[in-house]
Amino acid sequence: MATRSILPATRRQGGATRLELALGAILIAVLAGLLLNSIISYQGESERVAAKQLVGSLRTALAVRSARIISTTGDAGLLELSHQNPMTWLQQPPKNYLGEYYSPNKNVLPRGNWYFDRAAKTIVYLTAAEKSFSAGTQKIMTFKVKLMRVPGPADASGHYKGTTGLLIDQIDDQEQLNDSVTNQAVAFNNSAEILPRP
Repeated sequence: MATRSILPATRRQGGATRLELALGAILIAVLAGLLLNSIISYQGESERVAAKQLVGSLRTALAVRSARIISTTGDAGLLELSHQNPMTWLQQPPKNYLGEYYSPNKNVLPRGNWYFDRAAKTIVYLTAAEKSFSAGTQKIMTFKVKLMRVPGPADASGHYKGTTGLLIDQIDDQEQLNDSVTNQAVAFNNSAEILPRP
């Protein structure tokens, strides 16, 4: 009788059941998925912070250059400065800067890099976190140097005087599309003025 009570206890100590193994595997898979998701979100956030730091350096360089230009050439110089490649203002471009392109195919360029689009006059960052499973991550960050005119009070003759300045602003896809349509219209108007009238 003593042997009967020992047998079930030794069978139980022999190992885990299939149900326990399956539950353990499911638990490990869920924890690994949560860990992977948090790592991807941290990578995306650190990438965005690095991009914003570079844009901050470009804004500082722009402020220095525009202050110098306002004192010498005025609004015409600011307009010319707004069409330049901002990466040339830095002492040394970042290591992940690819160079200047004219309307490139963004799907061909390597991710995690900057480039300057000569057609749109924008600096573009292609995020490396595109492989993220999050729908809220931004795949492309686009920045443009804009000429801003802030109206001021009217003088004694009734003319409004204002200040002109430059800023680097992040733009979305719709705004970039509107800018390209405006640039094409300006180019068409300029070419129409050059052509002789019949």
